[in-house]
Amino acid sequence: NVDLHNLLVSLAARGITSVLVEGGGILLGSFFDLGLVDKVVAFISPVIIGGEGTQSPVKGIGATTMSDALQLKRSSTYTIGKDLVMTGYVR
Repeated sequence: NVDLHNLLVSLAARGITSVLVEGGGILLGSFFDLGLVDKVVAFISPVIIGGEGTQSPVKGIGATTMSDALQLKRSSTYTIGKDLVMTGYVR
């Protein structure tokens, strides 16, 4: 386990002020749970998967209702090939 807050403080001390987090649901959920996400860039492909036992792209505490869901601000969308790219800011 890595202390993500201390990691970001250490990177900032070295002049690194932006970090791309690309990983599994546990890593992404940890960043969201700790309030360490400023911007989201999500790629949505025209492929449907799902079913019982399917992994969530973001784990962690999460939200169980739409009213508790994280609402992105200043969001925009564009396409790359067949994929839809959605960007938005948490803060």
